[in-house]
Amino acid sequence: MRTGLGLTASDEELYGATNAVSQSLIRVEADELTYPMHVVMRFELERALLRGEMKVEELPARWNARMKELLAVDVPDDRRGCLQDVHWSGLAIGYFPTYLLGAIMAAQLEHHMRLQMPDLDAKIEAGDFAPIRHWLNEKVHAQGSVPKSMDELLVRAVGEPLKTEYFLKYLKDKYTDLYHLD
Repeated sequence: MRTGLGLTASDEELYGATNAVSQSLIRVEADELTYPMHVVMRFELERALLRGEMKVEELPARWNARMKELLAVDVPDDRRGCLQDVHWSGLAIGYFPTYLLGAIMAAQLEHHMRLQMPDLDAKIEAGDFAPIRHWLNEKVHAQGSVPKSMDELLVRAVGEPLKTEYFLKYLKDKYTDLYHLD
């Protein structure tokens, strides 16, 4: 397959290229390390608007200032700034945090899956995803819509509510290894 695609890079070079970290103006183009800052910024701005702490007219300037502060990015225009997402124009207020919550939950589920499947990486490398699907079906999917919250679902699935420590560890481990930071 590699030859058919004309790729000459090593596995490590491809992995590094597809996981490179750089500041991004656009949320959906952000890498997984800086993406959470895009979500945090949007949440903060939404909250300020809803609490009446900021007027809509102030949004572009506050957006630009926060992008500079969080990601060291200069915003050239509103189209690539506060108007880049369709969420607000569609009245999907409060939606952005769900993206980050999903990533945090996924890291927590992976942690607990690894405790029960120490050979998880070998299964993935072999293309054997059936045990992963079975674990998710048993622990998560079988719950359906019975749990009233994400925390209740996680307590039923893995015995504890949502915890950020697994996501933070995942990011630290991955990028420490990727950028040889030890």
